[in-house]
Amino acid sequence: MGKLTFFVNGKKIEVNGNDLEYGTTLLFYLRNRLHLTGSKNACGQGECGACSVILSNFDHHLQKIRHMTVNACITPLYYLHGCAVTTVEGIGTPRDGLHPVQESLVKSHGIQCGFCTPGMVVSLSCLLRNNPTPTKYDVERAIEGNLCRCTGYRPILDSMKPFVDCPLGENCCKLETKKLEGDENISEYKTIDSTQTVIFPPELKKWKPPNNKLLLSFGLTTWIVPFSMEHLKTAWTENPTARFVAGVTALGKLIKGSEERSSCFISCHQVGDLQKMSISDTGIDVRAAVTFSAMEEFFTKAKETIKETNRLQILQSFLDCIRWLATDQIRNVATIGGHLACQGNNLDMIPLLVALDATVNLMDITGTIHKMTVEKYLSDEQRVKELILDIHIPFQSEFQSVMFYKQPKRRGYNGIGVSCAVVLGITQEGIVRHFTACFGGFTQHLVKVVLSDDLFDAERTWKSLSFANLECLLRKGFTEEEVDVKEELLLLSLGFMNKVQTSIDAQTKEERLPIQTQPEPCRSNIVFDSAPTEQPQSDPVWRPIPQTTAEDLVSGQAMFIDDMPAFQNELYLCLVLSKMARAELVSVDWSGARDSPGVVDCIDHTSVPGSNMWGMIVSDEELFASKEVVYWGQPVGAVIAKTREQAELGAQKVRIKYQEMRPILSIEDAINSDSFFDATISRCRGDVSKGFTDSDQLLEGSICTGAQEQFYMETIGAIGVPKREQHELEMFVTHQSPAFIQKSIAATLGIPINRVIVRHKRTGGGFGGKETQPVKICAPVALAAQRNCCPVRGILTRKEDLTITGKRHPYLFKYKVGFCKGGKIESLHVKVYSDAGCAQDLSLEVLECTVDHLEGCYSIPNVQIEGRLCRTNTISNTSCRGFGVPQAYVAMETIIDHIAHALNMPAKQVQEVNFAKTGFVPFTKLPVEDTTMLKAWHQCQEQAQYAKKEAEVAAFNAKCKHRKRGLAMMAVRFKIGFDLPFLNQGNALIHVYLDGSVSLSHGGCEMGQGLNMKLLQIASRALGIPLSKIYTAENSTQTVANANSTMGSCTTDMMGAAVLNACKELLDRLQPFKEKKPDATWEAIVMDAYVNRISLSVVGHGSPGDGGILYYTFGAACSMVEIDTLSGEHQVLSTDIVMDVGKSLNPGIDVGQIEGAFLQGYGMVTLEEWKLNSSGEIECTGPNNYNLPYVGSLPNDFNVTLLSDCPKEQTVYSSKGIGEPPLLLAITVHKAIRSAVLASRKDKGLTEYVQLDCPVTSTKVLKVCSDSVLT
Repeated sequence: MGKLTFFVNGKKIEVNGNDLEYGTTLLFYLRNRLHLTGSKNACGQGECGACSVILSNFDHHLQKIRHMTVNACITPLYYLHGCAVTTVEGIGTPRDGLHPVQESLVKSHGIQCGFCTPGMVVSLSCLLRNNPTPTKYDVERAIEGNLCRCTGYRPILDSMKPFVDCPLGENCCKLETKKLEGDENISEYKTIDSTQTVIFPPELKKWKPPNNKLLLSFGLTTWIVPFSMEHLKTAWTENPTARFVAGVTALGKLIKGSEERSSCFISCHQVGDLQKMSISDTGIDVRAAVTFSAMEEFFTKAKETIKETNRLQILQSFLDCIRWLATDQIRNVATIGGHLACQGNNLDMIPLLVALDATVNLMDITGTIHKMTVEKYLSDEQRVKELILDIHIPFQSEFQSVMFYKQPKRRGYNGIGVSCAVVLGITQEGIVRHFTACFGGFTQHLVKVVLSDDLFDAERTWKSLSFANLECLLRKGFTEEEVDVKEELLLLSLGFMNKVQTSIDAQTKEERLPIQTQPEPCRSNIVFDSAPTEQPQSDPVWRPIPQTTAEDLVSGQAMFIDDMPAFQNELYLCLVLSKMARAELVSVDWSGARDSPGVVDCIDHTSVPGSNMWGMIVSDEELFASKEVVYWGQPVGAVIAKTREQAELGAQKVRIKYQEMRPILSIEDAINSDSFFDATISRCRGDVSKGFTDSDQLLEGSICTGAQEQFYMETIGAIGVPKREQHELEMFVTHQSPAFIQKSIAATLGIPINRVIVRHKRTGGGFGGKETQPVKICAPVALAAQRNCCPVRGILTRKEDLTITGKRHPYLFKYKVGFCKGGKIESLHVKVYSDAGCAQDLSLEVLECTVDHLEGCYSIPNVQIEGRLCRTNTISNTSCRGFGVPQAYVAMETIIDHIAHALNMPAKQVQEVNFAKTGFVPFTKLPVEDTTMLKAWHQCQEQAQYAKKEAEVAAFNAKCKHRKRGLAMMAVRFKIGFDLPFLNQGNALIHVYLDGSVSLSHGGCEMGQGLNMKLLQIASRALGIPLSKIYTAENSTQTVANANSTMGSCTTDMMGAAVLNACKELLDRLQPFKEKKPDATWEAIVMDAYVNRISLSVVGHGSPGDGGILYYTFGAACSMVEIDTLSGEHQVLSTDIVMDVGKSLNPGIDVGQIEGAFLQGYGMVTLEEWKLNSSGEIECTGPNNYNLPYVGSLPNDFNVTLLSDCPKEQTVYSSKGIGEPPLLLAITVHKAIRSAVLASRKDKGLTEYVQLDCPVTSTKVLKVCSDSVLT
């Protein structure tokens, strides 16, 4: 039995197979054995980059060290033999010194919740180890595999400016842009110091592959790692049923599957003979274990020496393919042989290999080698019994044009999408001698279309291959392959063909269409007011100061719930979820789970001593389904075991019998079935009927917005620790609603609220999704802990989190609008349908916000709005950033655009004529004062150079046929505060210790929005002491009771008022001692007060406002978009935002909030399509099939200005809430896409208006832009 040897952060690790569990990944080993918790488990699928680590090895052939990033969550531990691993802890810590990348991220405010930050640090550090002077493009590519939901990516990119090799030299933007940290001296950034990086272990430079194979055994599973072909053949002979693997990126995702537990695997990744590449006159030979990154490097260098055009095109096509094949973390280990052996006809490179008539050499167990085409290999059922040795890509003279195109669901990661490879051979006379097009991703079948050989030459000319002829060829190919293809995919394939035609026919470079879309690096400019020059430097308010915990977050030292060390005798809980959307529970058999190894307990609705019903407003949802399941994934019970893996395995063994009923899965289903909740929301002003009569024109239409997943990076989890006395229970929960979580746990257990303590240090993002939804896991955890009298941990996997937690509400708006010839709206009637899901949760409150904000920034004299909640068999939808307001603005701006289209008038003109004037009282009840909004509107026009861009868009659209641009503006008016007075309050607790240090506790939850930092700044100014003297440890219901949810962008207002109140009370107590000794230090005054028996602990209460909403936050944005009408893809060319934040407490934090909110809104309106199948099961199980914005989604030009000289509100130091309002500004992208689409349709004589439901995906754009007649 072999011993696994590798290094972690310079420390040698030796592991025996017997010491490991089945399926041990690098991430598991780092977190649970080495207790290096900086690498995060955000998805467990290798798709988000939060677990990124640097993997280094020594190339003995080239005599150089190779550094690469990998996803630790899908990397089997055995893969590390002979390698060195560097985690974020090995890059830098506050104790040992931060790496320059970490320090730069801190200064640039590139950190918010911090959950994704360690992965970002790893990817950027690895980039600099390989390339000390990268370009902006290199930087963006390095983090394409790292997702961030908070920052909007811009500050992360800015943090790399000190290291980027900029071609502009002295004109580089990093020397001009105002530094957010308030430090104008760029030289104070650290430079890369090679002595600070972890030294590659000298032992590994001397390490030579052993003369035998490495053999590791995990129970019934054996991993064999041969180091030569001889070792491989021997291992295969001894284990004839073994499966071959190499990069294991596919197997890594399934490594915990029970069906793989009794298996033998032979990994080829250490076999040198399988890692070679060569180019000859006949073609390219690539051995099976060559990684895609190695292929890319080899092909890029080969392009420098090859002169033949057709060969260069083949190389470029493979480079195009590899470029959008997953991310660097995957490409660094995934191999071409593994890609081919996955047996998927729809995988990226397969169409290209088949179109080029590539061949594959195979070896059977006897050592016999034979060759076949890749196409035949894919159809050969015996293929799984043979080993792929190499792939040969031939050079053929008739291949004069070779092109590859891929349209993933999301560029920057997605392996799912549609790919196309086209190979053409055309004579000088224009005769097509060779035409092959291969399509992957349509279905599980590869679709190959070949120009028929029996056509006459006259019909084989390139010019004769019209769009219609190509459509016929494609339809024929699909029919021959017996493939059932959706029409939108056919449209996309036709778009690919049209791109090929246009590129070949183009006479000039300008006429050619890009085969691949490569976003330009983002450029940005940030403008804000500095603190007054007379303000003391010690006063931190209004300054862009990094968060006090930033250094801990950037180095992986900060603790999240699942980073906490395990308690003694800790158990693990796994939920048992339903597999039906609507069904009666006939029986639930727990016997299999109870007999499963390690299982300690099973719980269901019969185990609940208190209430099995829960809800924030109305308790109408079951904790555990009792008689009927009402959505797919509803918890039926839970299994508690000694380890996470045992709990998961036990949960899989629970057998449930259902009596299925027909589910209601959409708003349309609910309307047709009359399935509604009783509660409704209605608003009315004026006489709508008379308004329609007085209008010059009437329009009717509808617009839908889809569900959106909050997708916080840290999934919901909880740890319950019973105290055994008087039913006391301590809970650690990732949440944003302390009092509600505490109350819900107490109700479940049937105990008083005061016996439950809920503690919370930080949350890795929330966005509304952690307001009510944590009850689904924390209440079962609490129940299990009390029943078993020991700590219990329950952390949802990404798939579980997506399955059982509520989303942003889908909406259907049906409207009728009347307006005059000048664009002024006279009357509006809207029916609003919201998909609440299976229970009410906060749906009525969300609907009320939608209805109240539906007018947008406009004033309409006659309005009638009727809102209803649809009851469906889906997850109970819940709070999400914006709380129903973004959907309202989508509807209103759609109506504005519809009016503008009908009047042939610019939408901007219709907006301006309808803007609300000072004194107007909207349904939000607070009178409008229009000065600030109009100031933002006009400044945004000027900043964006709107008139110039408008002319440029018109000229571009007149010139370009297949690319169109759109330009749009909009303004927002967002209410801050609540109609219910009791929600407008907050509490804070201040302790002053005898050394003068201050502890500040409050009722808010830090989720990355900078709440703690702002409150520390407020306290520092109020007390007149340095920021360094004040510390916030955590949020706890024991220190601050009855805390409302952290929501509505107003927690700083509530908690800030409480902090000011507490500081005032404290200063009043200290004032007599200060008067006696005016020159005494803070510490001396504190000691005097203590000696004189004055309490140094103060509870502050804040209740800002007069019982209603507090104020409005205003803003304006302008976006320009370019669409590709042949693929439906788009790129945001520019976005300019001007935002009213009052006087920003911390511009660095507020700018980050604006950018992050904008990008999340961008996802809502363009990318994030939430899908259920016909049975109600979710199809979005992770980042691979739920399309999140990535770094390439940023506008090419992204400029943010904080509005100056705003009217001073009666708020905390004149600041305003900012977390949600900027999200609405992303609707400018939706409007701009619609404008571009209408321009495309106008060219084709299609003049009717198009609604473009949200999200407006590339498929939707393609369908409305197409002029193909589909039958």
